[in-house]
Amino acid sequence: MSKHAKYIEDSWGDLAGCTITKVRAMTPSEMSESLWYEGGGSIPIVIELNDGRVLIPSSDPEGNMPGHIFVEGADDE
Repeated sequence: MSKHAKYIEDSWGDLAGCTITKVRAMTPSEMSESLWYEGGGSIPIVIELNDGRVLIPSSDPEGNMPGHIFVEGADDE
């Protein structure tokens, strides 16, 4: 296993099998806790999982700004 593959598996491998139960906008208090603000160019979202955890896309590992997720399907080119 490559160094990157091991890092990904160690960091996020336990997400396999989780189910997304809800996708929603971040609340103002969540944005404040993240030190993010409205109007920064990205819409902060929260992806809720069936085990109570949430996924929050970030522009970088430090959480400086909201991030983006590209969603692609089998029919996409």
